[in-house]
Amino acid sequence: MAAALRVLIMPIFSYARFQIVCSLLLMPHLAPAAGNISKSDQQKISVVLTKDKGVELQLEIRQAPMAQVLGAIADKTGVPINYTVLPDGLVNATCVGTTVKQVMECLFNNKADLIFRYAEQSANKEQQTQLAEVWVLGARIGGDQASSSGCSMPGVQTQSAPAAANAQSEPAPDETDDLVKMTASKVPAKRAEAVGRLLAEGRKNDPSVREALEAALSDKDAKVRAQALSTLAHREGAGAAAALREAIHDNDVSVRLTAVDNAGGDPGLLQQALTDENASVRELAALRLRPIAKLGSAQ
Repeated sequence: MAAALRVLIMPIFSYARFQIVCSLLLMPHLAPAAGNISKSDQQKISVVLTKDKGVELQLEIRQAPMAQVLGAIADKTGVPINYTVLPDGLVNATCVGTTVKQVMECLFNNKADLIFRYAEQSANKEQQTQLAEVWVLGARIGGDQASSSGCSMPGVQTQSAPAAANAQSEPAPDETDDLVKMTASKVPAKRAEAVGRLLAEGRKNDPSVREALEAALSDKDAKVRAQALSTLAHREGAGAAAALREAIHDNDVSVRLTAVDNAGGDPGLLQQALTDENASVRELAALRLRPIAKLGSAQ
């Protein structure tokens, strides 16, 4: 019988208890870890597991795409990593911690929301804390093309890579119109990138941005729908409530997880999610309902 699963939701670089993160399954074998030492100007992905306390998982990345980095972590640790759209550019990072969770939080450096699911099995404490899977949702796309880790957390050692040479200090040009046009691209990856970048780069209160995001909610590609829902929810807040309620019925789990992630204090949406066919959605909804229930009982 499949083991029950619980979801641990923790904010990235925050010590509050609950917040998020998720979705196309990243198969570990697609991006094997490369531990060989390479020249300083070449790509390097090194994932090392040790038995030394406090440094059980060591990650060193140089000039590598995030998808390959996640593939290496999944391959080395055996923990499936799911995502929709990832931050663009190349990654430079050194993260050392005791768990996959710590290293993932260091690696993303506030560029995405993270969901960690843990297995619950009998009374075995070691099995109860075994990480079952990771979801990466709502990636913040845009900004610098090269990303460097710069987190500082208890139990995690990090070292930021040098800033990219010739970095420009001038404000980035307004690319809203180009991004809106890009949401209609024939290439799904381009559409997903566009709706993701509109979160940070789209003009505020621009009706053309909202129209593009709402159109993307019905995109035939689930990654585009999930990213559009996340961007719309972050930009519009309560104004995205109707879209979230509709998305909870989407046939793709990543879209439904994104809806629950952004449900806020909407008990109706969360109650619906409790009967979802997917365990991740159900467990996440249950956790989101707990503080609402406590607030209601205290009144």
